[in-house]
Amino acid sequence: MNKTKNKPSPILLVTLVLVGVLLIFCALIYVEVRGVTESKLDFSQQQDLAAELEDSKLYAQAVTEYQRLLDLGGLDKKRQANINYILGKIYLNHLNDYQNAAARFIRAKLLDPESELKDKINKGLVICFERMGRSLEAQKQLEKSTDLNQTRTEKGGGAIVARIGDREITMTELEEQIERLPPSVQTEFKDKESKLKFLQSYVGSELLYHTALRRGLDKDKDVEEGIFQFRKQMMINRLLSEEIPQDIEISESEIKLYYDAHKEQFKDKNLNEVRSQIESELKKVKQDEAYNKLIKGMMQAEKVKIFDDQF
Repeated sequence: MNKTKNKPSPILLVTLVLVGVLLIFCALIYVEVRGVTESKLDFSQQQDLAAELEDSKLYAQAVTEYQRLLDLGGLDKKRQANINYILGKIYLNHLNDYQNAAARFIRAKLLDPESELKDKINKGLVICFERMGRSLEAQKQLEKSTDLNQTRTEKGGGAIVARIGDREITMTELEEQIERLPPSVQTEFKDKESKLKFLQSYVGSELLYHTALRRGLDKDKDVEEGIFQFRKQMMINRLLSEEIPQDIEISESEIKLYYDAHKEQFKDKNLNEVRSQIESELKKVKQDEAYNKLIKGMMQAEKVKIFDDQF
């Protein structure tokens, strides 16, 4: 038998190798195209989610999702700059986090120096530095801005309702200031006349604030101490609101028991007449108990020692 008949021809071997290489090449192209398609889909969905959260005023969550957009990678510098600008606006206008806002604006500026958003970024930086009490940096940024003196009637925040020098106040900003008032007070500023009155008051406050800044009162020792004490108390209040329940429920039996034990205090008033008073007092007692328990736990954790023999 001739053994050479069982050997494949060189042409067949070459053909098989070429077919194999071609299949591998096609598979690689498929994987790459699919990856790009899925990446684009992920980017689109992520962008929609971030924008929806922002529109729903869930600003902290929107910041997280916009950051995830940046973390996906593959974005050109212009898109990165736009996203950082959006984040800067959220930090500035909604979260009152002026340091992070300024950082985002600066990043957007560096990523796309010739962006069409350049003037808005510069204005955002001016506001951030002013609100951080850094008037010198605000003035420097103001000088760098290329078109702060342009005459316009509209900008990103809605209709411009007032202008203080180069500082523009929009309807959106005005409405956000009203929204920061207690709900019971907000209802007083619904019509045109009341909003105009509030605007005049707001402009007056801004003028006084900037005058104080120019005089360097942000560096006044009493002011700095007052800010520190106010900030400290705000942080304590925030912590207590998270640690101590505010919606304590008082049972009917608790109210009745308290009433029977303090009848002489209520001077012939029946239970229904003093029910709300008793409920408030019992809530305060429970909140005081929760507060004392919280402080006791903290003192034990921090190994606090009180030297009462020194008094």
